[in-house]
Amino acid sequence: MRPISLLLVDDSATFLYFVSRFLREQYSDEVMITGLAEGGEAGLAQAQALRPDLVLIDLAMPGLPGLKAIPFLRAALPNLGIIALSLLEPNGYRQAAFAAGADEFVSKATLATDLLPAIRRVMQARSSPGETER
Repeated sequence: MRPISLLLVDDSATFLYFVSRFLREQYSDEVMITGLAEGGEAGLAQAQALRPDLVLIDLAMPGLPGLKAIPFLRAALPNLGIIALSLLEPNGYRQAAFAAGADEFVSKATLATDLLPAIRRVMQARSSPGETER
């Protein structure tokens, strides 16, 4: 089984570095980082160019925040898995992320334990027969 191709989108280069390092060190057999984008605009461009299986995108970024980028991603790449990330108040952001078209929401505070299960759920749902688009 081939690794899941993943694009990380966040406005913090430090966050991108640490999450990509964490995934490479812990889950390289399951996940392959295909791109890192600093900001929503760069994330949209890279998603269209790279066509990853999954995008992890921060909801609150300057410029084009994830909450506004998710509908564009969903329209441009309907089969793309989308996991929304936020360090801010989880419940309000969780609901907003799902309303925007995200498949999953993961709090940055619980990333180490919640990210891989969320990735697996999204990919399982996207590969299941009869799956419906959001």
